[in-house]
Amino acid sequence: MIYAGIDEAGYGPLLGPLCVGASAFRVSFPPQALLDTAPPDLWKLLESALCRKPRDPKRRIAIADSKKLKSAGKQPLAHLERGVLAFAACEPPENDRALLNALGVHPRATSATPWHETPQSMPVSHSAAEIAIARNLLANTLAKSGVVLEHFGVAALDAPGFNALYETLRNKARVNMSLVFDAARNIDLLRGDEPTFLAIDRQGGRSDYTAELEAHVARGARVRTIVEDGERSTYEIGEGLVLSFEVGAEERHLPVALASMGAKFVRELSMRRLNAFFTARMPSLAPTAGYVEDGRRYLAEVKPILAAEAIREQDFVRVV
Repeated sequence: MIYAGIDEAGYGPLLGPLCVGASAFRVSFPPQALLDTAPPDLWKLLESALCRKPRDPKRRIAIADSKKLKSAGKQPLAHLERGVLAFAACEPPENDRALLNALGVHPRATSATPWHETPQSMPVSHSAAEIAIARNLLANTLAKSGVVLEHFGVAALDAPGFNALYETLRNKARVNMSLVFDAARNIDLLRGDEPTFLAIDRQGGRSDYTAELEAHVARGARVRTIVEDGERSTYEIGEGLVLSFEVGAEERHLPVALASMGAKFVRELSMRRLNAFFTARMPSLAPTAGYVEDGRRYLAEVKPILAAEAIREQDFVRVV
């Protein structure tokens, strides 16, 4: 069966991309587990290489909610970088372009933003040798466990694309869900006829997703509700595809945690590029993470640069 997860990063900020990550594993597990909504515990299956906590005496790779892995120290991206580069389908890269390509971040997502023209050096927090050791540890553990990584990718929507899609959908939540459903359709295509459990982190208090699944994922197949309650909304689409929108899904499902890490790391790399572009033109400028309050400060300070570089404000700032 295929066991997959989807999560986003960057839903709230004013600046920088909205990113949606997805990961999918092939595992040996009874298909009935789909309907029981109890897929295998990949943390346990892969425990010789993976753990949940950033600090591990065995130097295993931390895979968890990205918010719990970004630290406040001198190397805030260390755990995100190690985990993402261990799973990414590329050798330890010399710059972030190779990683973005490996994760499938489409060049059109960033082509209208000149701060993405110059790749940044990598790794950020580790040596290439350290990343290679982590990759070997993971590869050996996957091989011994019979678990296969089938997909690990990220979709990124920077301000120009975000604003254009918002003009059509007129709702920020729908913009986010459009990327989520794109990722879900990709998982559906990947699986063929193989039984699949796809977990998605649920945002807010909403519990009914039937209409959107029928419109955007089902492709004419029947959508059957398995459960809708305060914790999860789980559906079977056609034969053998189960989607489960769950509160705290990144704590329950390793594929969601890995998707969260991929989305967050791509967003952080995008903000590195943005900050590098503007500080090269204004060395005194303090960098930003792009969240609303500080994003407004940053916008006010870089307006002369936007004018000098002929960058439209709507290609720099999200409309919502």
